[in-house]
Amino acid sequence: MKKGVFIRTLAILGPIALLQSCHFRQAALVEASIEGGLAADTAYIRYAPLSRTDSAAFDTLVLENGKFSWNPDIDEPVEVQIELGRDRKSYKGRPMAAPLAYSMRFVAQPDEKIRLQAVYEDGFLAYDLAGSYDLAMQSRIRNEVKDAYIAATRLGESIREAMAGGAENADEAYVDSLYDALARFRNQIGDAALDYVRQHPERVHAAYFLLTHPERDTFLTYYPILKEDLRNGRMAERLEAARKTAERMRTIRQNAERLSPGAQAPDFTLLDLKGRPVKLSDYSNRHVVIDFWGTWCQWCVKGIPQMKAAYARHKGKVVFLSIACRDKAERVQAFVEREHIGWINVMNDDFGNDIALMYGVSGFPTKILLEPGLKVKNRYLGEVPEFYQDLDQIK
Repeated sequence: MKKGVFIRTLAILGPIALLQSCHFRQAALVEASIEGGLAADTAYIRYAPLSRTDSAAFDTLVLENGKFSWNPDIDEPVEVQIELGRDRKSYKGRPMAAPLAYSMRFVAQPDEKIRLQAVYEDGFLAYDLAGSYDLAMQSRIRNEVKDAYIAATRLGESIREAMAGGAENADEAYVDSLYDALARFRNQIGDAALDYVRQHPERVHAAYFLLTHPERDTFLTYYPILKEDLRNGRMAERLEAARKTAERMRTIRQNAERLSPGAQAPDFTLLDLKGRPVKLSDYSNRHVVIDFWGTWCQWCVKGIPQMKAAYARHKGKVVFLSIACRDKAERVQAFVEREHIGWINVMNDDFGNDIALMYGVSGFPTKILLEPGLKVKNRYLGEVPEFYQDLDQIK
């Protein structure tokens, strides 16, 4: 069988060290055959160590008669993602941005001999991996949820179409509904591998399946069953980071549930854009709008004109307090001056006095309307009309 023409490129993501290639050896081998209607002539391959997310390498292979061979130099398990050339052009050069139904992902171990046979039909790239039990299971698990992959791909295309004209022209409620549906199918895809995790808690693939599952509560449920050698081994740092992230997400949800209508809002003090302390309880005798936002948030920026109009109507009886999260004070200051925003703006302390975490903020913008006495009236995720309707009912 002829081997494809081999072109290698390396890409650095952040302050990283690339996979070492100072010595030449054949650590792994993939022989691939692609059939069906994709008519691809190029395979773009991204591979990164499972032990860390700050390092990746990229290879470009030219297919000959739908076939290619790949000889990476690896010394630990890596996640491999293969994107075929026909779909790459739709994503403006962003590496590995192929839709889920068209891309191939699997874990490769050093010194494996992998045979990959892929067939594209009916909008889905099915593939079989041969060479070990774990390889065969990875492709089998994926192929069994074909319909979920296709549905997720279509939803992704719908989201891109809805956002094509920019966030300022998009229907936020419609886009959010698409993302909610997409999350359900992604969870279905992730759930397909949980039987494997239960049956093989000692294998590196079990850790990989948990790390790539989109539902963080699922990670926390299954993390304890991973064998101690796996949890404390080469992937320990990445697994621990994922555990902390999952626990943070659970804390956010629990805090949001505690701050239901009628609950007492916790007091806090944050610094405004001139470094002066602003204390929530100083406004306990007023209605207060707490607005969690960021200059990086498209929906937040889109909603500023409506917020300015609402402030103009209610500034004599309602305190507006915006908390900029994951942002820099100089960027917020420039935005506030440019947009002539007249209400109070403070900076969240994302790494210390994290008020977004305290208030259970899971998305941006989030607005919380407080009644006198700092009692929660309601909370609103996104730019939703209910917030402005409730605000206009204040006498």
